[in-house]
Amino acid sequence: MVRFLHKFKTTMTRFFHSPHSNKSMVMKRAAIVTAAAATISIGSVYASNDNSDNIEKDVHTVYHIYLKNEFLGTVDQKDVIEKILTEKIEKEKGVSKEYHFSLNNQLAYIPEKVFTPIFNNQEAIENVNQAFKEMADAEAIVVDGKPIAFVANKKEAEQVLKQLKMKYVPEEILNALANGSKEVKHDDFIYLDVRFKEKVTTSKGKVFPEDILSVKQAVELLQKGTLETKKHVVKEGEVLGQIAIDYGLTLKQLLQLNPGLKEEELIHIGDELNVTQYQPFVTVVVEMKAVREEVIPFEIEVVKDDSIFKGTTKVKQEGSNGQRIVTYAIERENGVVTKKVVTNETIVKNPTKKIVVKGTKVIPSRGTGDLAWPTVGGYISSPMGYRWGRQHKGIDIARPSNRSILAADNGKVEFAGWDGGYGNKIVINHRNGMKTVYAHLSKIEVKVGQTVSKGQKIGVMGSTGNSTGVHLHFEVYKNGKLVNPRSEL
Repeated sequence: MVRFLHKFKTTMTRFFHSPHSNKSMVMKRAAIVTAAAATISIGSVYASNDNSDNIEKDVHTVYHIYLKNEFLGTVDQKDVIEKILTEKIEKEKGVSKEYHFSLNNQLAYIPEKVFTPIFNNQEAIENVNQAFKEMADAEAIVVDGKPIAFVANKKEAEQVLKQLKMKYVPEEILNALANGSKEVKHDDFIYLDVRFKEKVTTSKGKVFPEDILSVKQAVELLQKGTLETKKHVVKEGEVLGQIAIDYGLTLKQLLQLNPGLKEEELIHIGDELNVTQYQPFVTVVVEMKAVREEVIPFEIEVVKDDSIFKGTTKVKQEGSNGQRIVTYAIERENGVVTKKVVTNETIVKNPTKKIVVKGTKVIPSRGTGDLAWPTVGGYISSPMGYRWGRQHKGIDIARPSNRSILAADNGKVEFAGWDGGYGNKIVINHRNGMKTVYAHLSKIEVKVGQTVSKGQKIGVMGSTGNSTGVHLHFEVYKNGKLVNPRSEL
């Protein structure tokens, strides 16, 4: 049995000497060691005698105490050591028991059931006391009542807190605010306060030397925080690859967090995905204000007018932007804007609205059958009939008040373009059996398929094609037959 315990002790020593040892593994080691020892003890007892009832009467339990890789002694009761630890901690004035977690957690009690107990409480107590004295003074950075990081002294703790704030504001701003300035102007902002969202304090304590961090390590720990599992709700346009990037994951890692989800699978708006994200231990809140000159965009007012044909718009009044001076109260948490509200506004110039008139008058595509004069004034310079040895199919109108050519009746444009001797020509189908032709135009202002109304301008009088001067050649057809326009006007 002695040889076995010696071998077991050697194995535990190698375990605690592992190069991967760190404080996060201490509790795991203690649990493993305890479980292993319990198993070994039970095995040794049952190997001695098959009569368990008689054995239990003579069996005693002792506890072998290990601190990391060091055997401190054997006691008959764990309370012997725990009482000493409690007394030592309480003697450290103003220090929370939480600061001694390293010592308590790294003590492993290995139980052994034996017939003849061998222990030395006093020796174990002295060894534990000696281990306790090896703990170093440190300054704890406490967040919401919980010690998160330990540094060598208060000065370093203050450096850690200052460097955390300097991640989001320049040092000169912190110094100015610390020296009593209520406002500090910098880069178009006015800084009012830089603080921690959580309750952050420092306090003296004792820990093992390996638990003490450098200033840089403590800053990184407090800023990075711990991994927390979160849910991401899929929004419109999002894809798996981009969601992974947003949370600092690879696509493979994201898929591992969501069993059953495949890379080629479509995701839908509202789907929930498991994601992991570091949650910092501390949040730096930067309070500031900003004064900005801003443009006030002009409004557009649309006025309907039933005297103007539908599809026609015109600007009644041009718009112009205004100007204002705005003061914003802004808060950022770890560099992200969480609040932006207007606290003051001064209008320098009011905007002028743009007024657009929109026509609502519906243009009927069927003519009335009563043709209107197709020009603005003028007279018939050449009637319909034989002229120069051939038929003149329409009438010529010359010398109007202005050169606008008007639709003789409601209808649809059937032709608008060049037609040999006619020059620029327009044909309107009045959809009642009548068609009108307008020729020699200098400009066409309608398109094929367009609905026009009686009296609407469709072009400009000219002298294109076979023409001896500026005039309008006007023809009328009724049920496919040419008729004299004078009888219809």
